[in-house]
Amino acid sequence: MTSIDDRLSEIRWLRNEIWRCRRLLKTDLSGAERKGIEKRLLEQLSAFERLLSTTFPLALNPKVNSTKSTTPPPSGSSEAPIENAAMASSSSFSNSIGS
Repeated sequence: MTSIDDRLSEIRWLRNEIWRCRRLLKTDLSGAERKGIEKRLLEQLSAFERLLSTTFPLALNPKVNSTKSTTPPPSGSSEAPIENAAMASSSSFSNSIGS
């Protein structure tokens, strides 16, 4: 069993790698280098989100912390459609890097 300290250390490492990739993408890169870094960044974001959801399952439940609601609920309804928070952040990132 992995201790919380080990998981937090891995979260910090992934966060730093994500920052490093984002910094590299701001530099002048060849097409192949850019594609490789973008692919690596998406893999790291996915691993980061997966690790966060397993380390803090209650705090990061996508149904609790949705990033956006598509439409307001119909009158008389207590629920609104929601989007998976992990997918929203990944797709937002993909749009921001132009993939």
